[in-house]
Amino acid sequence: MAVSAIASFSVLPLGAGDFGATNTPVGRQGGTLITPVNQIVASAGRVVELPGMRPQALALSPDGKILVTAGLTHELLALDPATGNILQHVPLPADKTTEEGPVVSAILNPDEKAQLSYTGLKFSRDGGRIYFSDINGDVKVFEVARDGKVAPRFSLPLPPVALGKRTNDIATGLAVSPDGRLIYVAGNLSDRLFEMETATGKILRSWKVGVAPFEVVLAGQKVYVSNWGGRQPGPGNATGPGGLGTLVRTDPRGIASEGSITIIDLARDPATAVIREIVVGPHASAMALSPNGRWLIAASTGSDLLSVLDTRNDEVVETVTARQTPGDPFGAQPAALVLDASGKTLYCANGTQNAVAVFQ
Repeated sequence: MAVSAIASFSVLPLGAGDFGATNTPVGRQGGTLITPVNQIVASAGRVVELPGMRPQALALSPDGKILVTAGLTHELLALDPATGNILQHVPLPADKTTEEGPVVSAILNPDEKAQLSYTGLKFSRDGGRIYFSDINGDVKVFEVARDGKVAPRFSLPLPPVALGKRTNDIATGLAVSPDGRLIYVAGNLSDRLFEMETATGKILRSWKVGVAPFEVVLAGQKVYVSNWGGRQPGPGNATGPGGLGTLVRTDPRGIASEGSITIIDLARDPATAVIREIVVGPHASAMALSPNGRWLIAASTGSDLLSVLDTRNDEVVETVTARQTPGDPFGAQPAALVLDASGKTLYCANGTQNAVAVFQ
């Protein structure tokens, strides 16, 4: 039986002779977990098991009292981060597109088809709202009461797409403006970033970005968007299928050759707002901004690399590997990043290694 959980892990070292055939069952063995590739994983902290959920994203409230997560199930979970206790199972809001009306209507008519996208779960700066990217093309909005109770409110739809039989975009990364009036959300299939009013869902502006945008970070008057598939292909580029009729740039092997970060200046007219696109390693994914706004770290899951950008001039000033040693038998596949409050310690979730790498 598959087990989903929230935890931090350390990986016990294995020698070459440890990868032969074994009759040891995959799964939990006492205080450890044995993976299908014979990794023995020991938790470095408390494990909260969430069977069947496969959590895809986490968000901590500004006051640190509520931790929310979601995944394959049709609900939002609220937990106490101090104890790990589950506080609420919150149904997902219905497809209504206005915040008017009682909260109870969203509870009585939950969206039982929606589920969290690849990423996209954020609190507003004041902690009063939670925004949730739905894999079926909208952003779900939740209200957080003063007593910490979370309730579903309404949904903000993205424009439709026309990719074969698919008409719904996939909402991925999002960022909330400091005043809570706007959200910036990526459309993974339309290759666009949308600026939306949080009260009405009205789309004010949109920008073309790279292929399959994933994460969104707001830094002052600039928005950074990581693109799984890199830059849009141009004339003469070798290309391959990116899914649902889309194309990505490829190397001689036919494999996607790059990831990228699109930089948008919100103070400019939409026609000239995309000021730069930086090429990074393949499958650009998670990003983290330092508390002072100067440094942006971007993970390239396909190359195990972290790129450090100086936001003053948008130059890559350093590239480091997420692997513990270059000769590790598995890739690290960095998939999530977070900086501590001081901005001096970076935590990187290495998906393939079932481990958290720590950088100073």
